[in-house]
Amino acid sequence: MKNSLKFLIFFGLIVNFVPLQLNAQISGCTDPQANNYNSEATLNDGSCVYLQTSINLETVVNILPSIINETSGLIYWNGGLWTHNDSGNLPEIYKIDTITGQVLQTVTLAGVTNIDWEDIAQDDTRIYIGDFGNNLGNRTDLKVYSIPKSKIPDEGDTEIQSEIINFGYGDQQTFERLNRNNDFDSESLFVLGDSLYLLTKNWVNLKTRLYSLPKSPGTYVVYPKDSLMADGLITGADVLEDGEIILIGYKNYKPFIWLLFDFEGDNFFGGNKRRIDFKGDLGKQTEGIAYTFGNNVFISSERSSVNAAKLFKINTRQWTFKALPGIEDMVEPAANTE
Repeated sequence: MKNSLKFLIFFGLIVNFVPLQLNAQISGCTDPQANNYNSEATLNDGSCVYLQTSINLETVVNILPSIINETSGLIYWNGGLWTHNDSGNLPEIYKIDTITGQVLQTVTLAGVTNIDWEDIAQDDTRIYIGDFGNNLGNRTDLKVYSIPKSKIPDEGDTEIQSEIINFGYGDQQTFERLNRNNDFDSESLFVLGDSLYLLTKNWVNLKTRLYSLPKSPGTYVVYPKDSLMADGLITGADVLEDGEIILIGYKNYKPFIWLLFDFEGDNFFGGNKRRIDFKGDLGKQTEGIAYTFGNNVFISSERSSVNAAKLFKINTRQWTFKALPGIEDMVEPAANTE
């Protein structure tokens, strides 16, 4: 009888305790820098709204070498930035100096064509080049090239065989030629975990859709996982291991970035989404973006009718710094907020 009574008391405590625990999580905006920050929220629901923010980009190289006039993607690896040109150029990637912008090394992908290379990404062992630019909206030969880092020497030019990841959009119903008037163009690629992720450059509605691809060679059909109202054309992406993604783009040739952070898993648009516009940079076609050390970011822009190809840099920590609950006053202030 005593044992039964003890069990009933214990069971009653558990029944009453569990609901309290379940109700302890409060959803809301958890970023102290947001307009709608909720100091009581413990679960970020992706609802944070921010003031319009504009900054001046710091120029690193005012004129990049002519061999990379159409720089279209960017990664940082092995002590340098790696970039490539887009449609109709040679099937090569170039290592460039982070201070001078000078080309240090050239790697050629053997036996392939640069139809429209638009972004470059990496993991620990391989480099991925996205040949999926689709301004006309009618391509049926979209692909990602994959090359091993182990085959790239520390110095000197080389030629490497690549593996190919072919894919098509499962949600594309028509392949009518619609020059810069379609939503199946893509210029962005990054790697996280076991997957490649690409984002569309929607000419019509200025949104971007997220797709994922396996890293293994093969032929795949992909379907959208999520979308974001980018209010512009997304042209590049990169990711930090600690869960920060940066997107580069432009609208009417005025560049901007989107910062995605404090998300769970691959629900990249489910966390905080903050846009930063660049002041005084009209006419710059920003296409490549890469994290280097921590939150230090390089951005490349290709040559346009009014600007040479250039290299810039910023640091994102002032916007994505995450304070612990109860110490909101320690959040670093964002610069040049308008």
